[in-house]
Amino acid sequence: MPAYTFEAVDANGVTHKGVIDADTARAARGLLRARSLVPLAVEPAAQSAQAGGGQGLNVTLWGGRVFSNTALGVWTRQLAGLVAAGMPLERALSALADEAENDKLRNLVATLRSEVNAGASFARALSQYPREFAASYSAVVAAGEQSGQLGTVLERLADDLEAREALRNKLIAAALYPAIVTLVAIVIVVFLVSYVVPQVAGVFEGSKRALPTLTVIMMGISAFVRAWGWAVLLLLVLGLIGLVFAHRQEGLRLRMDAAVLRLPVLGRLARGFNATRFAGTLAMLAGAGVPILRAL
Repeated sequence: MPAYTFEAVDANGVTHKGVIDADTARAARGLLRARSLVPLAVEPAAQSAQAGGGQGLNVTLWGGRVFSNTALGVWTRQLAGLVAAGMPLERALSALADEAENDKLRNLVATLRSEVNAGASFARALSQYPREFAASYSAVVAAGEQSGQLGTVLERLADDLEAREALRNKLIAAALYPAIVTLVAIVIVVFLVSYVVPQVAGVFEGSKRALPTLTVIMMGISAFVRAWGWAVLLLLVLGLIGLVFAHRQEGLRLRMDAAVLRLPVLGRLARGFNATRFAGTLAMLAGAGVPILRAL
């Protein structure tokens, strides 16, 4: 039975929003009127999910995901607990939709539930939202459905997501302190060159003596920063934007990633991090019963 999102008002003028199951939009309006509600808007939950958190997000340039990395792990853990306790998948999704904290998540889960009710497998429903659920995620779920051990497989998947996020947080924490020190150092140097050096330069220029080469170079750098600092900053911003768009091109992205892997320190961290993710994901897929070729 399809799911519909609705907005309605009661006799007191209070607005109600939620998700309701019905065969058609007309039937959904009838069910709302049976609850003494006046429907204002009724639309398929799939359409709402695409507009706010599903396939529509896959073509939005700056759109955000419904699930963060941490939220996806928590949601998977909750679903695993319900399924492992013997609750049917449709009821488990209904419970998670009712407990959703925002409309985007509620619409997405309601859409998944409606797809399952329509006869689609859970993995197929997940694969329709590749931005929210990676291909490996759907593959593990498909293996769990085929083996009849969906609850156990979801538990293992939640463990993998949490371990991956913990590793990511460790890398961020390790890189955060050097990044802050570098940023503060750059700000201090720019301040000294643009403000302090010109003050001292006036004293040297008044002495009318030949200045050391390093002092002349420093004064030249100071004059350049004061005159063209804004242009350098603008070029840096435009360069970062250009890198973002270049990274969206497959050929350029491969060259950029290969260059990163060859860097002295960052490249070693990137190789280790990706090797860990690869081995962990491959082990999880193989353990869940996915054929090795499909897992690769």
